[in-house]
Amino acid sequence: MSQAPALPVDPAEGLRSLFYAHYRFQYLSAAYQLGLFALLASRPGATRADIGRQLGLEDQPTRILMLGCTAFDLVHKDGDRYFNSKLAEPLATNNDQVPAAFVPWEQHVNYRPMAWFYESLKANTNVGLQREIEGTSPTLYGRLAGNARLETVFHNMMGSVSRLVAEQLVHKLDLSGYRHMLDIGGGTAINASNFARRWPHLQITIIDLPSVTEAANRRIADLGLSDRVRAIGLDAFQDEFPKGCDCVLFGHFLEIWSTDRNKALLTKAARAVEEGAGIFVVTPGQNDDETGPELAAALSAYFQTVASGEGMVYTPREYEQWFAETGFQPTGRQFVGELGDIVISGVRTSDEAPSAP
Repeated sequence: MSQAPALPVDPAEGLRSLFYAHYRFQYLSAAYQLGLFALLASRPGATRADIGRQLGLEDQPTRILMLGCTAFDLVHKDGDRYFNSKLAEPLATNNDQVPAAFVPWEQHVNYRPMAWFYESLKANTNVGLQREIEGTSPTLYGRLAGNARLETVFHNMMGSVSRLVAEQLVHKLDLSGYRHMLDIGGGTAINASNFARRWPHLQITIIDLPSVTEAANRRIADLGLSDRVRAIGLDAFQDEFPKGCDCVLFGHFLEIWSTDRNKALLTKAARAVEEGAGIFVVTPGQNDDETGPELAAALSAYFQTVASGEGMVYTPREYEQWFAETGFQPTGRQFVGELGDIVISGVRTSDEAPSAP
């Protein structure tokens, strides 16, 4: 039996969806910030007058808000009453968890800087950061240290993503044969605390910026893990990594930086460990043929325009090539988490310390 011909795609409709994408997000963000989804979760079937009164909006702004939220399928209208759509239901609660944590992250950190994407491509640096976020640091992460509000937004988002990944990662990686992990860029100990609970014999040393490690050590103490987990502040690019560990974790770190920096970091990791040590890189996934997925494209634009001006989501094949060039043998790939992350694993192949690339 022959297949029916595929329906033609309407280019105009596809383009319109792109033209209107920023309106769609602003309706979503405004509704989220105003508390519309939480309101409709607690009071389904509220009228427009009820909604305006509860949100502190006059009638015309309420009409506009509800028109857009209905048109973009964030709410459903039945007569004169409104209900959350299935799409919006996850945004009604758990504001510090995925997916709700993405809304303030995109609104307050990314939205205005990403208007400078074209200029960032032309200049090959993060023009969006320089134009839209106050501070003198060349990276977003340095500027966050001077902006408590944005730093909180970042850590809420990153912590929620890390928790999602960590819940699966702890069951994906067999760390029974290792005694001491070096967690590079380990943040507030999301991965480290999960590994420490799963593997009671394992010692973990986190390295990160001093402003981050202070918070990490408080969290480690609150969890009662200070006897096996510690965070130390150092500059991953300027300082040598501490020795004495037999496995290394780069969790959501290498995609921030350029190819040359990543090779330097991997080389430094190889100098810090001995033959047989393990290495694990946790990173968003990109197809080896560089065709997607969409998240890889979105994050790559973010790294170029906002975060560092030099990183992107690299392919697993690139990481495996870098392993081979810096003293590690690739040993496998595993997908992990709900957002398309991948773990690239390897092992230190020689006692000879590689020189910096």
